[in-house]
Amino acid sequence: MSTDRPLQSDSHRDRPTNEYTSDRDRSYPGDVARLNGHELVAIDEWLPGTEPTPYEIDLTDGYEYRTRYWRCRKCGQERNHRDEFTTPCDNPQPPTALEAGGYSIDDPRTRRALNEKLDVCFATVGSIYEVESASGNTYKVDIEATTCTCPDFEQRQPDDGCKHLRRVDLEIRTGLVPAPDGTFSR
Repeated sequence: MSTDRPLQSDSHRDRPTNEYTSDRDRSYPGDVARLNGHELVAIDEWLPGTEPTPYEIDLTDGYEYRTRYWRCRKCGQERNHRDEFTTPCDNPQPPTALEAGGYSIDDPRTRRALNEKLDVCFATVGSIYEVESASGNTYKVDIEATTCTCPDFEQRQPDDGCKHLRRVDLEIRTGLVPAPDGTFSR
């Protein structure tokens, strides 16, 4: 018998092992199944006791058994069988910060608010923020009163605000600076 090939029963030792996983992990290592807009993952759980059976006699010696169910990553719904996800997934993608603020990327002020170097600082507790522009000027923005001390806002008073007001609003929505109450958005 040659010793340069592993025995068939030892072939499982050749597979790479991950020290953080075991055969009793809850997450299924397989691919994600997609059905009716759902992103389904199989979940394996080991439960104590014996597996439920329609028969009155128990022929197992087990003190625990494995069960599997399916969970949608998007909406969190759970079903016993994958084909039970018959309705479309009801968890739409959340709007972007631009969509939530009602801004259009085609608006020149919005483009400047996104592209120019503007530093937003949470000035004091409340709705006042300081925005330092690339020119070195610092403007005070009141996000609740929707006002800014820049010349564009004072002279023209644009409908959706100047670039400084838009930038503060976008940074609050994306969680880069705190909201007026001191909390961060996610």
